[in-house]
Amino acid sequence: MNWRRWLFRKNEPNSSLKLNAPLGATTTEDRCIGCLLGTACGDILGANLEKLSRKEIRRWHGRGANFLDSAGRPFGCYTHDTEMTLALASSLVVMERLDGGHCAQSYARFFARPPLRSYGQATKEILQAIIDAADYRYTGKLLLPQGSCANGGVMRSGPSGDEFRHAADSVLKQAVQTALLPTHVHPEAIDGAWLQAKIVGWLAKIEPKHFDAKIFLEWLQKIAATDILREKLAKLERGLREGWDSDRFLSEACATDENGRIFQIHAAEALVCALWSFVRHYRDPEECLIKAVGLGGDSDTIGAIAGAQAGALHGTDWIPSRWFDNIENKPETGRDVIIAVARQLAKLDLRRVDVTGWPPNRSAYIKKREIQAGGKLLEEDPTPPKGKRGP
Repeated sequence: MNWRRWLFRKNEPNSSLKLNAPLGATTTEDRCIGCLLGTACGDILGANLEKLSRKEIRRWHGRGANFLDSAGRPFGCYTHDTEMTLALASSLVVMERLDGGHCAQSYARFFARPPLRSYGQATKEILQAIIDAADYRYTGKLLLPQGSCANGGVMRSGPSGDEFRHAADSVLKQAVQTALLPTHVHPEAIDGAWLQAKIVGWLAKIEPKHFDAKIFLEWLQKIAATDILREKLAKLERGLREGWDSDRFLSEACATDENGRIFQIHAAEALVCALWSFVRHYRDPEECLIKAVGLGGDSDTIGAIAGAQAGALHGTDWIPSRWFDNIENKPETGRDVIIAVARQLAKLDLRRVDVTGWPPNRSAYIKKREIQAGGKLLEEDPTPPKGKRGP
């Protein structure tokens, strides 16, 4: 059966009611909670729109302003985008620092517990390898020699931005690279994730009235490290200046597959699509998330990235009650856990990254060992790739 046939609207009123009061006791705490809840709201809002085109979303779901339900992605349940963000945030809270090994184990622990939240096949294989005792410092190249340039690092970088908001850029880059090391080591993935963390940390410190989209985009183009991200940001800036609509922007900024469809799997594409919505609707964070997922393609990830940005700038009082009340909420996972972790996260203000243990001690490893990863046996040579350095 075509999954679209049993995708349906939950009978939820399209209410305009919002929380209208901050959940955090301080601005910093409220922005941290807003970042994590914004990630979850954007993720859930886009979860059942994933792989649809912008035109298909408008035709079947209108504005797409409500959470949807399906057999595969139940109403109010978030995906691996929020789960990996929460895993990183939880590790930061437990360790009170960014510890690469603990962070990798946190990803693996969250992945291993039910329900399985729509992880991509490559991420599944990597996390299973970590569960099976692979060294997280090498799993980022387990499947691809140069590592993945996909968007999975961008969508989970909000907590790094929150925690290292006052750190030097070099420290933030090191923090992001350490947090991504188990899964994403390609320079383009790292650059997108670092820029998202930088954005979140900066937005968490300013007032919305002081935000200037033109200056903001010029700044991002200056600090982006890779050509592809600078190119995408330049197209975003041009689109705003020339008044492009979203269809024109997508055609200019995103590649298409063999069927002519857009799916923003690349880190740079995912980030600029979220920014396209954010810079046009930053005054109205609810509309920002609706427009973000309405772009289609990898809609849950675009929504999660834009949600982290909107929450970092506005905190929590903007969140619609129809979203907040329907975020999954169980004893060990869900809305209340996200809020509790964010409250603890707000107490930290990290300025350095602990890289103790790098490089690995060769005597601690067997020369060749078999790792069970995704159903196939792989051989791991612990010798670092030529030119390998610390995270």
